Amino acid sequence: MPTIHFRYGTWWDWLPEEFPNQKVAFDGYNKVIFVNEGVTELDVKTDIYSAWKEWTLGSLEEPRPIAWPKAITAIGGQDITDIQSVGSTFFLENGWRIQPFVSGKPYVLTINGNIYTREVGDNPVLFAQGASVSLTRSNLVDLITITPESTITEADQIAIAQYVWDYLTTNNVVQNSYGETVQQIKTAVEETLKTGEFLALQE
Repeated sequence: MPTIHFRYGTWWDWLPEEFPNQKVAFDGYNKVIFVNEGVTELDVKTDIYSAWKEWTLGSLEEPRPIAWPKAITAIGGQDITDIQSVGSTFFLENGWRIQPFVSGKPYVLTINGNIYTREVGDNPVLFAQGASVSLTRSNLVDLITITPESTITEADQIAIAQYVWDYLTTNNVVQNSYGETVQQIKTAVEETLKTGEFLALQE
């Protein structure tokens, strides 16, 4: 069985001047994305998706990476307005998985970004002794991108948070949604207070 590229375990230098200090290595034969030793945090877009594209274009190993099945695809990222874009979500394709470094000492590997497997419900990360994996995913679809000349003040942050909360609790009343649940709880509490049943329960 072919083994992974001989450079695994070191920093990748496919084209040193263009793609230095990669955090992962790719094993096309086994469809595994190996995390390098000492790496405790990965950004899906930069450290995995972009690195895969760079590996595909820049690695000189044989067979060339283009021969292997596609590892990852992305959706989203399109601009909505001048200051908003759709959040990106990534899918591991064709059975590719992420393999944390096996360590004799416990450590936490944090993976930031929305990453899933194309196979519904599967885990994108393989087991590795000593490694605990934290997948930090965003539930927000629209991410605000601030232009260079713009700044967000503390008052702006408070206003944004209040808007989101008010939206969820007043406008988002789709069936089985969070907004509907909050509305039901709010209505039940208000009716209970009116009838005095709450006070009776406390006595």
